Amino acid sequence: MRLLIISDIHANLSALNRILEDADSRYEYDEIAILGDIINYGMRPAETIDILRSLRKPVTVNLFGNHEKALFDGDTSHFSTDRGRAVLEYTRNILTDDSREYLINNLSRTGMSETIIDGKRFLFVHGTLSDPFWGKMNDEEKRKPEYARYDYVISGHSHIPDFTEFFYEDSSMPEYRNRKRTVFLNPGSAGQPRNHNPEAQYLFVDTEREIFHFNSVKYDVEYEQSLYMGENIDNFYKTRLTNGI
Repeated sequence: MRLLIISDIHANLSALNRILEDADSRYEYDEIAILGDIINYGMRPAETIDILRSLRKPVTVNLFGNHEKALFDGDTSHFSTDRGRAVLEYTRNILTDDSREYLINNLSRTGMSETIIDGKRFLFVHGTLSDPFWGKMNDEEKRKPEYARYDYVISGHSHIPDFTEFFYEDSSMPEYRNRKRTVFLNPGSAGQPRNHNPEAQYLFVDTEREIFHFNSVKYDVEYEQSLYMGENIDNFYKTRLTNGI
């Protein structure tokens, strides 16, 4: 299976379009996995959803992120600033009925999905097992033994790409010296990168050959920034796109 993995688009239509153009020019892929946070922070949530509706390959993993969850349940207590609450209200006001219907009917509202691909067990999750929406997949989290049951754990939310191989003690695997491997992957953020790289980021995975390509592509940041307007939209979300912070 060849997967195109995208996370944290955050209504950045220019970034999403460049990712799709780049991926289509470089790879033959079978399916697409979207790890949540399609909306919010960016100015074009409805247009972004329209593109996702028209994708030429099936989206077999499509998760609620913390921003979709906050949009629909109204709980903004996890937001650390009022500016985050304000931009969510902007998103709520400009989403079309069709866009809302897409989010409700096509995304997994649990924030996670488990599947078997090429005989390997995959967990796709926006955050973590213990907190699928807001949890941080840090080194401490990866040590938890419940992840040992998976061969691959693919998460988003941090906006920072990650590749980690973690080995758990497992006496049932003497052929592997009693160690069980789990590969943790994060594609980074398509539309709001925070790894000091302002380019749109995504991941290509060939599960059979164990190929992992972390990609970043230039897009028209200045044009996307020009769309930010409205007295309740803090310039922070606009200016951070310049340096990927």
